[in-house]
Parts: sequence; C-alpha cells; structure tokens
Amino acid sequence: MAKLLAALLLLMVAMGPACAVAPASRADTSIALDHYRQEFAKAKGTSTLPSPADRNYLLFSDVLRRVLAEHVKPGTPQILVEKAVAGLQKKKKEEPGATDRVLTEAALDAMLTSLDPYSAFLDSEHFRYMREQTQGEFGGLGIEVTMDEDSGLIRVVSPIDGSPAARAGLRTGDLIARIDEAQVKGMNLRDAVARMRGPVGTSVALTMRRNGGSNGNSGPDAPFRVSLTRAIVKIQPVRYRLEGDVAYIRIAAFNQQTSHALDDAVEEMRRQAHGRLAGAVLDLRNNPGGLLDQAVNVADRFLEAVDIVSVRGRDPDENRRYTGTPGDLLAGLPIVLLINSGSASASEIVAGALQDHSRALLFGTRSYGKGSVQTISSLSGDIGIRLTTARYFRPSGGLVDCFGVSPNLEIKPANDNSEETHPDPATCDPHATPPPPPRAWRIEDLCPDVAAAPSKPDADRPLDCAVAAIRTRLMGTLIGRP
Repeated sequence: MAKLLAALLLLMVAMGPACAVAPASRADTSIALDHYRQEFAKAKGTSTLPSPADRNYLLFSDVLRRVLAEHVKPGTPQILVEKAVAGLQKKKKEEPGATDRVLTEAALDAMLTSLDPYSAFLDSEHFRYMREQTQGEFGGLGIEVTMDEDSGLIRVVSPIDGSPAARAGLRTGDLIARIDEAQVKGMNLRDAVARMRGPVGTSVALTMRRNGGSNGNSGPDAPFRVSLTRAIVKIQPVRYRLEGDVAYIRIAAFNQQTSHALDDAVEEMRRQAHGRLAGAVLDLRNNPGGLLDQAVNVADRFLEAVDIVSVRGRDPDENRRYTGTPGDLLAGLPIVLLINSGSASASEIVAGALQDHSRALLFGTRSYGKGSVQTISSLSGDIGIRLTTARYFRPSGGLVDCFGVSPNLEIKPANDNSEETHPDPATCDPHATPPPPPRAWRIEDLCPDVAAAPSKPDADRPLDCAVAAIRTRLMGTLIGRP
C-alpha cells in the first residue's frame, strides 16, 4: 500500500504491514459486505448483486478492511456499512443517473467521515490537492476548515499567511454560511471544500458569520459577504525580523521547507544582531500544522536529546517515540512561544515539547486540540483515503487531542474579540484523562510595563509582552521554575 505525506493535518507514513483483522471479526465483515452488495443493488433498482470480482465492490471491501485494521478506534463492520449505505442512497437520490463509481465513492466518503473529523475519501482532485500542499504550493483560498457540528456550517480553523483568505480578513472561528448562492447547511465537508476550490483566477463569494459581526458593532453572528479570487497559494513557512535584539520568528506551516528555513532565519538574525541576540519569540498562532517530521525537527532545534512526542495507535508494536539530538540552536537564550486556538497539530507538538522541557514559556490562548495522526493511503490510480491511525502524546504523557496545549500566560491581542475554536466535544474521548495544567503566570509578573500601559486598538499584546519579558531578563529567572 503506497503512502503519501500531506500537509495541513499531522500526517505520517505507517511503517510495516497493516494489522490483520482479528479472526473473530472476519465472519462479521463478510456478513456486512454481503449486506452492502444487497443494498447497492437495491439502490440501483436491480436484483443482480455486484460480483465479488467487481472493481468498485473490491475498492469498497478493501477500504472497509483497512478501516477495521488501522483506524485508531476499533470499528464494527455492520455500523460502518450502514453509514456507507446511507451515503450511496443519498447520492442516488441527488443524482439518479450516478454511475457505480460515483455511488461507491459516495459510500466510502460517508463511511470514512463518520469515523472522526479528519478521516475522508480522497477523489482524484483532493488526492492531488493533498500532494500539492506537502510541497508548499497549491491553488485555492488558503484556509483550513472543519465542520461546526452545532451550526451545521463550515468553521475556519486557520487562514494561511499571505493567502486570499488571510488578505480578505478571515479569522479563526469564522463560520461559512454560503458559498456563492449555495447554503452550506446540509453539505458535507468534502462538498463544501470542492465548491471553494476552482481554477486559479476565478472568484468565489463567501457569506460569513462572526461572533460580534464583521465590524464588531452589528451584534452576534451578523452575516457579511466577502469575495475572494482563487490563487496559487505559496506557503512561505518562515518569516522573521528583529525586534531590537529579540528574534521574532513566525512559523506559518510545517511543510518540507520549514526546518531549513528556520535555520536560515536564525543565522540571518544572528548576523544582523552581530551575535548579540537576547532571545527569541516563536509565533505559531494560526498555524494549522503539517508534517510530523518537520514538527519534530523544529522542536529539536531548541531541545537536547530528549523526548519530543510519542505516537500511539491500535497496535502497540507500531507505537513510536521521537527524540531530539544534542545541540540547541539558541543555547542559553530565553524563548517565548505564541499560540492561540488556530494553532493545531504539528504546532501543538512543538509547543507541548518546549513547554514540558521548560525550554519556553507559552503566551496566548489554548491551542486547537488536534492530537491525532492521519495516514494517506493510495488506492487504485489517483485516489486515496485519509485515515486517523494514531494519537500523539506530549513528553509528559499528556494527551493533546481535544485538550490542546494551555499557555503559561493567557493573553490576547488588544482588538481580538474572535471566538476560540476547538473540536466538537462529541468527537472527543469522554474517558480521556486531561493533562495537568501548566504553571500559570500573571502579565504583571512577566511584562509589567505592557500590563500598565494603555492598550492601543491594534496592539499585539502577546508579542509585546514576550519581547518585554525577554528584554528585562525576567525570563531568565522564571523559565526554569516548576
């Protein structure tokens, strides 16, 4: 089974053979597949069942067995097939002339999306899209989105720096109510994303809802409309500048170039500062994540040979622990890391590792809480599936999924009235043990001048506080305390 890496979700390549379906479940799987064949024939209005050698049936049965073997949670064949049947029936009702392949893909999509918010069937367009993202350049609007279960709308997790969505002012937590003239309510996530994608240079109008309205004066959930032009989104993973003698490093995404770009940024700022850097601010706000190996590499740049993250799936033999290597890119210098609810996945690996090893203090608000690993599997030709195969855990053993990473200092930009966005609690494990809260600090302790100063409307208070804390050497005395 060919595996591909893809960005904007924490993704990895599963090593070794897939787990075999337990013998006790083989009979249940066969019964469920027979039921699927019967319902497929019924949806088509024929008494002739699909042949066991039919390529579309083989595709479905292959994916079902992979889900049963590899998904992070054990599944029941009959329940999964019922979800698939509902999907193909819906597609047949919407498109009476749908081909067998279209019905099969609808069944697969319905089954996979029922598993968790991140598993999905990838048709040829989405499969290509995932590969493009890995390389740091793709066509689209440049937003990471998810379903909002409460409203039935599409929720913005994070806009990508420099993208059409970011230039239009879209924010974490915004809800997409219409795409052009089509109501989003009732669509699945895949269909909504497909409507937002299109040829570069074409436009799409989004009707948005934002807590507090588009201008802050229109009341809660006031709708507003934005027109965006689809473009090639070139993800520049690292931007940087000096704030006096403090290095400011904005990491926007974890793609194939991130760790090397980080090295270049630190070297250039060290040169500009004539080797006299006082510390660094790592800004991971609204960074939706990316590649697992890049998250490990970035964390390793600031840690010694210590644990960074562990990945645990259904099969204990396939659990993996990632550790750092000797050497610290900013040895002896204090670090503040900025996060918010748009910081997800790979961002949370870096934040959790640096916090657990007391290498950085975290300023901002609680991160999103996406602590799961998706594996992209190529099927026949140019299609594939994205399947949640594992969860990841911080060096302290804390689970990130749904809980996120909490800052040491809770602080927001002066004019930020946006609502935080986190996974739907219904998708979370109700039996999971929450990680212990980190040591919390007050703004008066870390940056008293920022706390006392009148707040300007456009002030980036988390950044201002971080720079002030480093410059006044408060970090040097506080960071190592338990």
